[in-house]
Amino acid sequence: MTTISAHDRGPGIHGEPAAAAAQLADAIVAASAALSGKRDPQQIHDTIVEQAARLLGADLSLLHEARAPADGVRAIRLLASSGVPSALDEALGDLTSAPSLARRAAESRRIEHAAADDAALERFADVRAIEACLKVRWVLAAPLLAAERPLGVLTCAFGGRSAPAAELLPRVQALVALFALALASAEREGEPRDEREPGRALVAAAPSAGAAAAQPRAEALLRDAQAALHEANARLAAEQQWLRSIIEDFPVAIAVFDERGGRSLLASRRCEQLCDGPHPLATPMSARRALLCAPGGRPLLHHEMPLVRAARGQGMTCEELWFRRRDGSHIPVVVSAGPVRDDQGTILGAIASYEDVTHFIERERLREEWLSIVAHDLRQPLTAITACAGMLSRRSEAADIRGWSRKILASVQRIERMAEDLLDASKLEARRFSLDRQPMDLCAQLRAAVDLANMERPERAVVLAADEGVPLVHADAARVDQVVGNLLLNAAKYGDPSAPTRVTLSRREAEVEVAIENRGPGIHPDELPKLFQRFQRLTSGPSRRNLPGTGLGLYICKGIIEAHGGRIWARSAPNETTSFHFTLPLSEPPQGG
Repeated sequence: MTTISAHDRGPGIHGEPAAAAAQLADAIVAASAALSGKRDPQQIHDTIVEQAARLLGADLSLLHEARAPADGVRAIRLLASSGVPSALDEALGDLTSAPSLARRAAESRRIEHAAADDAALERFADVRAIEACLKVRWVLAAPLLAAERPLGVLTCAFGGRSAPAAELLPRVQALVALFALALASAEREGEPRDEREPGRALVAAAPSAGAAAAQPRAEALLRDAQAALHEANARLAAEQQWLRSIIEDFPVAIAVFDERGGRSLLASRRCEQLCDGPHPLATPMSARRALLCAPGGRPLLHHEMPLVRAARGQGMTCEELWFRRRDGSHIPVVVSAGPVRDDQGTILGAIASYEDVTHFIERERLREEWLSIVAHDLRQPLTAITACAGMLSRRSEAADIRGWSRKILASVQRIERMAEDLLDASKLEARRFSLDRQPMDLCAQLRAAVDLANMERPERAVVLAADEGVPLVHADAARVDQVVGNLLLNAAKYGDPSAPTRVTLSRREAEVEVAIENRGPGIHPDELPKLFQRFQRLTSGPSRRNLPGTGLGLYICKGIIEAHGGRIWARSAPNETTSFHFTLPLSEPPQGG
C-alpha cells in the first residue's frame, strides 16, 4: 500500500492528532490506488464495497443506487455488496418501497447511523434484515453525492462497537467523497475525458501507473476533501448553535430528545429552572435531582416519560404532571409532547413543552374555596328561612299565608339547587370532580327515579322500558341519579303535559344506553350544538324565556357522564319528539362477542 510520508502528514481536521490524519490519508491513497484504472461500472461498484469494508473495519458493506426517476420515487436498489450472505443479498436487493436507513441518508444528504436496537429494527427494513442475519451492533449509511445529487448510498454494518469511533466519521466522509467522484466518472464514461478533472483522471489512469501514480492525485484529493469537510462542519456547527440558542432561550420550558445514534437530550434554561437542575432523562436514575411524577407524587417509569412516549409515536396534549425537585417540593406542570419526523414520516426524536401551572391551580383552589364558603354561608340563612316558613304554614290557618309559605319554600329549594350547581361546575372546571364508584343496578336506579318523578309530578306521566339481563355498571349512584333527575325535570319543563315521558334502558355491547324522550315543541337545530355548554338556556319559543334555572344543569350532566367514561347527546325533531341519551361503560366487557 502506498503511503504519504511523515513529513507531509499535517494535523487532522479540527485539530485531530497527526496519527489520525495519517490514517485518513493512508485510507484515501489506498482507495485511490484500488480504483485506479477501473473503467467498468460494476468493477467500480465492487471495488467501492470491498475498500469500504476493509478501510472502515466493517463486517459488511453495501452499495445501493439512489436515483430519483421521472415519477419522483427514489430507487434504492443494490449495486454491489461485500461480506453479505446470499439470503441477505436478496432481502436488501430493492429498498425502494421500504423505510430504510439507506433511503433516509439519500433523502437527508448526510451520514446517518443507528444502533441496532428495538427502535431501529422497527423503523428500518435494512437494519432489521442485517441484524437478523449477522447480529451487528450498529449500522451506518452515507450518501455518495455529486453536486448535492445522490448517486448512491454506502451502508456499513459493525458488530464490534456499540457506537461509531470518533476518528471513523471523518474517514467515512473522505472516502464517500472519493467514491462519489468514481461513480460520477463511471457515469460519464462515454463522454470526452478532461484530465484536469480529478475524479475523471482518477478512473482514467492507466493500470501501469499503479499506486505510485495515484499518490499525488490522492494527496490533492485529500486536501480538497479536508477543506470541504471543514467548511461543511463549520456550517453545520453554526446551524446547531443557532438551534441550541433558540431552544435554550425559549420562554416556555422545552426539551428535545434526539433518537438518532446516542440519544441526546437538549433542555432549555427554563426547563432546567423548573427541574432545579438537568432534565430527568438527561441523567441516570440514581443521580437525578428531579423526578417527573404523576399527580399525587408517583415517579414515572422510563417508558411513561412524555418524551419517551412521543419518540414511540404516542403524543400527548395538556396532561398534568409534577416535577418533584431535590428539596421535596412539587411544581405542577401541563405537558404536551409529540414526535419529530422527517419528510418520510420516520420518527427522529421528540419534543415536549412544560408549563408551570402553579399560579392557575392556586387560583382555581381559591375560587373553589370561595364558592364553598358562599354555598356554606347561604345554607345557614336558607335553613332558618325554611324552618320559619314551615312553622308559619303549620300554625296559620289562613289560605293566603300558607300559599306564601309554599312560595318561600320553593324559592329556598331553587337557591339551594343553584348553589349546588355552582359548586359542581366549579369542580368540573378545576378538574377536581370526584366519583364514588360502586357496582350499581342501573335498572333499579331508573325505576326508583321514575317512581319519584311520578309522585312529585303526578300530572306528568313517566314510563320505563328496560332490556332484560342488563349487567351492573361501575358508577357513582348519587351522581347518576342527579343526571337522570335533571333530564326528567327538563322533560317536564319543556314537554307536552298530555304526553308521557318515556325512559328506556338498552344494552350496547360494552356499554348501556339510557334515553329520556318526550313530545313537545322540540329544540331548534341551531341550539343543539350549544346545549351542553355553561349557562346555556333554551330560547326557542316565548314560553321558555321565563323558566327558572342557571343554565348549568346539562353542562354538569355532561361532566358527570364523561367522568364515568360515557357519552351524552341530544336529538330533536321540532314539534315532534326530543330525546336525551347517555351511556355508561359496563363493569366487565360482554363475553362471546
